[in-house]
Amino acid sequence: MEEEIQYSSVVFKGRAAPPRNNREEVSVYSSIKNKKPLTSETEVQASGIRHHPLLCLGIICFLLCAIIITVIIYFAMETKKLKLNLSDLEAKNEQLTLEKRDLQNQTEDLKMNMTKLQNQNEQLRNNSDKLNKILAAIISYTNFPADLFCPDGVCQTCPKDWIQFQESCYFFNHFISPLKQWDQSRQLCQSMKSDLVVISSLEEQNFIKNKIQYYYDTHHGYWIGLRKVNNKWIWVDGSPDTLGYWKNPGSSEDFAIIAKDPALTQSWIQNINGFLNRFICEIKALIF
Repeated sequence: MEEEIQYSSVVFKGRAAPPRNNREEVSVYSSIKNKKPLTSETEVQASGIRHHPLLCLGIICFLLCAIIITVIIYFAMETKKLKLNLSDLEAKNEQLTLEKRDLQNQTEDLKMNMTKLQNQNEQLRNNSDKLNKILAAIISYTNFPADLFCPDGVCQTCPKDWIQFQESCYFFNHFISPLKQWDQSRQLCQSMKSDLVVISSLEEQNFIKNKIQYYYDTHHGYWIGLRKVNNKWIWVDGSPDTLGYWKNPGSSEDFAIIAKDPALTQSWIQNINGFLNRFICEIKALIF
């Protein structure tokens, strides 16, 4: 419903009112006449226009929240992956540690085995050298008594119950009975692949003198490998005597014993073959 328009006149004091422009009046009137009242739709549009900045701000906040949540989820997923990778790496590291420990143990075992092998190799080398020396020593014998020096397959420098001095082995007949004549004693020595002792130096004389024992009386002693041949004293190996450690040098007997009591260089006693005594055997030592 159109509103009614009332017009009033304005009177200016002192002078007449200016003439109105008819065109302007028509325009104003037309403008007022055509003006429509504000409806509810128009009010909503105006209100929407007033609230538009808040809406934009809300949208921006929503987008920021969405981005933040997305970033948080992304980093959570990446953190989970990193934790899984870290667990895998720790497991692999543990496995590598165990393998390293096993390798170290194997290395130690190998070192121990290597040491054992080196010791065995050294032992074999020593045994080889020893066998070569034994072989060389055996070859030096005209007829090597293997049963005497190597009774169980293991060779010794001297036979059992024999005593070594320098390069010889000596058997002192302290217990064999009955006592023997000179030639019987030699036969016993020869049965052991040896012979009656040949004394060739003062050192050997001293060694033998310290090993023999006193028994019965001063006339008893141990047969040595010395006898008179063509009125000359000859050792059983064929060499002449040059020492002459006699107690009774003027006797006419043809065989000799060594006694315990007389002085070192006066301990040989000339005796007859039929006299019974102990004896001393000598054999070349197996030096290797």
